Amino acid sequence: MSAANDETLGDVVAEANLLVTCGPGGVGKTTTAAALGLAAARAGRKVVVVTVDPARRLADALGLEEGAAADEPHHVAGVAEKSGGELWALMLDAASTFDRLVREQTTSRKQADAILENPVYRAISGSLAGAQEYMAIERLHQLHTSGDWDLVIVDTPPSRHAIDLLEAPDRLIGFLGHPVYRALTAGQRAFAKVTNAAASMFLWAVRRLAGPQIVEDTVEFFRSLANIEPGLRRRAEEVSVLLRSDTASFVVVSSPRAEAIGEAEHLVGALRDGGFPFGGVVINLIHPVPEPIPVADRAELEGLEQGPLLDHVAWHDELTALALAEREELAALADLAEDVPVIELPLMPVDVHDVEGLADLAARLGG
Repeated sequence: MSAANDETLGDVVAEANLLVTCGPGGVGKTTTAAALGLAAARAGRKVVVVTVDPARRLADALGLEEGAAADEPHHVAGVAEKSGGELWALMLDAASTFDRLVREQTTSRKQADAILENPVYRAISGSLAGAQEYMAIERLHQLHTSGDWDLVIVDTPPSRHAIDLLEAPDRLIGFLGHPVYRALTAGQRAFAKVTNAAASMFLWAVRRLAGPQIVEDTVEFFRSLANIEPGLRRRAEEVSVLLRSDTASFVVVSSPRAEAIGEAEHLVGALRDGGFPFGGVVINLIHPVPEPIPVADRAELEGLEQGPLLDHVAWHDELTALALAEREELAALADLAEDVPVIELPLMPVDVHDVEGLADLAARLGG
C-alpha cells in the first residue's frame, strides 16, 4: 500500500531539527518514530530517537538494553553508513530526565542534593501526573540544545488525553503560579500565617493519617523547588517557544479504529489551534481492500453449497466491508490534514521488530 496521493514525509525528515510523533496509545508511534529516524539517517543526517517503552524486540534492534544505560544515546549500527548519516536511540527515563533538569537549574551541588534526596521528590519524580509528557519534551530540549544532533525525534508517551503533551510546559508554568504552591514556598512566618488561618485542620489530619514527617518533607520539597523556580519557569517558556518554531514538526500517528481516529482528529485540531507546526499524519494497521470478485464469477458462486469455497467468499466479503469501513472512518481525518502528507500503512503479518523491517517502513514514510 502506498502513501495517499503518493506523498511522503521526506521533506520533514530532511529539513526539521525537532520531530515529535504523537497520538493515542497502541497505534505504532514508537515504530513510526524509529522508522522516521532511519529515513533521516539514510538522508545523511545525524539523528537521535527518544523512544518510550518500545517492544522488547524493537528495543533489541535499536541496541537499547534494559536499565539506566538506555537513557543515554546508543548507536544503531549498519543502517546509514553509505549516506554518511547516523542513527542513535535512547529510552526515555522520566526520573533521570527530571534529575538532570534539577542539576542544571541549581546553583550548587548542595542545593541539587537537597531536592534529589528529598523523599517526596523521589516518590513523585517518575510518576507525577503529566511528568512523562513534560519530561519527553524536556529531554528533546536537552538533546536539541546540546548541538550534537541534526534531528531529534521524540516518541511521546501514550496518553488518554492527546493534548497533554502540548499543554505540559504551560501546565508547569501554571503550577508555579498556583496559590497553594505560592503558600507552600512562602517564608516561614508567612507560611505559618497561611496554614494557621486556612489549613491547620487539614495539616493536622494529614499528620494523623500519614505521619508528621511526610508533611515536613512535603513542605521542605516545595521550598527547595522554589530555589530553582526561575530556571524551571524559563525552561518551560523556552520549550513552549521551541515546540512552535519553524525547526519543529509534529507527526500525528493513528490507526483506523474509531476511537483512535477521534483522538487523532482532536490532536490535529489542538496542533492547529496552538500554532504548532503540523508535518503530517501516519495511519498504521489499515486492512487492504481485496481485489473484487468479477461479476461473472460472483454469479456462478450464488448456487454454492456450504463448504470451504463459500467460507472463503464470505471472508472476502467481510474483509472488503471492514477495509471500506476503515476508509470511511479515515475520511474526516484526511480532510483535516488536507495540506500535509497522509501516509497509509497496511496491517503487516508480523510486527516490525528489526532493522530490515524498519528500513522497509522508512522507505514508505520518507520516500
